[in-house]
Amino acid sequence: MRRRSLGRLRISPEIFPPDKLLDKNSGFLVNGEVKVVAEVDILEVIGKSDVLEETSFVIDVNGFQVLPPQVKSVGSLFKSHPDIASRFRPKNPHLRTSYMNVLLGLTEVLCQSLEKLSTADLSDAYSALQYVTQAGFKLDWLEKKLKEAGQNRLQEIEEELKDLKEKCAEMEALVEFLR
Repeated sequence: MRRRSLGRLRISPEIFPPDKLLDKNSGFLVNGEVKVVAEVDILEVIGKSDVLEETSFVIDVNGFQVLPPQVKSVGSLFKSHPDIASRFRPKNPHLRTSYMNVLLGLTEVLCQSLEKLSTADLSDAYSALQYVTQAGFKLDWLEKKLKEAGQNRLQEIEEELKDLKEKCAEMEALVEFLR
């Protein structure tokens, strides 16, 4: 049987009085922590959860717990940039996973064609880059790519603006002609 931690549990004082939980002889207090183990029998499964099935199995890649579909991407990141997490210090596995998910999302955004990236996408990507860089990821290569994407997008916007200014000048000339 597989055990799974569900995090912190609030226990009603009516069910377990605090003095009983904290009594050294009650068996609940272990190494200064209250331990409660509950066995849950599943009576009926209604529907199917792809999320539960997908998240029930994780694989360690360079100290990061990732889902099977992410293994290739994370492995590729570490292969291309072996020192990517050399300054990354968080030990909490959930926090490590969260940071890796942000990094994977960032790389997915930057793999899109420039036509698909909006200014908001680039702004969000820059914020995400700052977030994971401050955590200790070494992402100079990704910052360079983001700046290039931003500069390219800026050029496109400037060209669009130039076209709009020309059209506006043509319309103004037409309005003057018709007056």
